[in-house]
Amino acid sequence: MKSSNHVTTRAPRLGDQVDRPRSGSRRVLASIASLALLIIAALPATRAHAALHRPDEALQSLRRAESEYDRGMELLAGRPEEAKASFLASAAELEAVVASGVRNAGLQYNLGNALVRAGDLGGGILAYLRARDLAPADPSIAANLAHARTLVVGRPSTASDSSLVDRLASWWHVVPIRTRAAIAVGAWIALCLLAAWRASLVAPAADPGSRSRQAWIAAIVASLVVAVGLGGTVLADLVARDGSRRGVVLEGGVVARKGNGDGFEPQLASPLSAGVEFTAIERRPGWVAIRLADGSGGWVPERSVGFVSTDPASSG
Repeated sequence: MKSSNHVTTRAPRLGDQVDRPRSGSRRVLASIASLALLIIAALPATRAHAALHRPDEALQSLRRAESEYDRGMELLAGRPEEAKASFLASAAELEAVVASGVRNAGLQYNLGNALVRAGDLGGGILAYLRARDLAPADPSIAANLAHARTLVVGRPSTASDSSLVDRLASWWHVVPIRTRAAIAVGAWIALCLLAAWRASLVAPAADPGSRSRQAWIAAIVASLVVAVGLGGTVLADLVARDGSRRGVVLEGGVVARKGNGDGFEPQLASPLSAGVEFTAIERRPGWVAIRLADGSGGWVPERSVGFVSTDPASSG
């Protein structure tokens, strides 16, 4: 448990593949009861009592979420409208737990599954992105996010998830960002010490082929590679995690305009679909100027989008 409002235990999986659920694919990583107790323990006392009055209320919410999701899966083939209602009910139970202040990758992942099943593509992708920020190396989150993105109509062809950085990130995310940062700092310190030690020698070896000089050069190069390489991955992660600027269009038919008002002409040839991701470049009351992955953009109503960051301090 890293902080007072961060729970590292994973929630029960409601479905690992939103398009083709497989038998035995839930992989329950923590019991519902244990998760509920950890959620209450992680919250400050006042917030816990305000949002979830007793530990058993969180337990009941999670159980109802799982029950509604199961019911939705059973109804999906024959009664799709009833199934959608069950998936929405499951999402509502999970949102109640998330709204209490808990930052948990498993909860966001399950919420994304329920919302995508219910047809809320924008909300589902937003939940997956939040889950990925909390657990960037989780393959199930990455797989379901990738699948949900394929369902977005009119998605820019050069979307960020296909970039070289994202492909490389799947490798370095195996090592936690704090570990990479600590190793990078250590490498920089080693680099400085090696340079200082070499400079302090009264009579450094003049022979460029001497063993001591070769060992020193090898140590300098190794420290530099580790420091720059791992430091670069940390910087890339910090930039990518700027959730106050990354967002998702939550509803279909959103018109991107040339200015912050309904009286301005449309900026793009077609309205934006739910699930389109963007980067916010400016905000004005009730409006957000966005940039899409292909470089296009415009002004959209703030009510029609959601931001990956759930921290109010970072979203202003």
